[in-house]
Amino acid sequence: MAWTNKKVLSMFKINKLFPIKYRFTKKFSLWKYSIRIEERSKDNLWGRFGGGWDWKLGIQIGGSTIIISLLVGEIIINKNG
Repeated sequence: MAWTNKKVLSMFKINKLFPIKYRFTKKFSLWKYSIRIEERSKDNLWGRFGGGWDWKLGIQIGGSTIIISLLVGEIIINKNG
């Protein structure tokens, strides 16, 4: 097995030991959209948003999903069907 593959597999094992912690999560549906609101804990191993990032502000749009990042949490809107 290549050295880089071993690094990736070890990262997967670490992520299983330290899963993402959420301070708040709420899911609901509105018409043909499913909406999830979540606030991530600052105590996560890789930071709130991974890669050591604790703060995130912006909008991501793609396919049938819109993600609105609000510094410490996200609102995720998916179109059903």
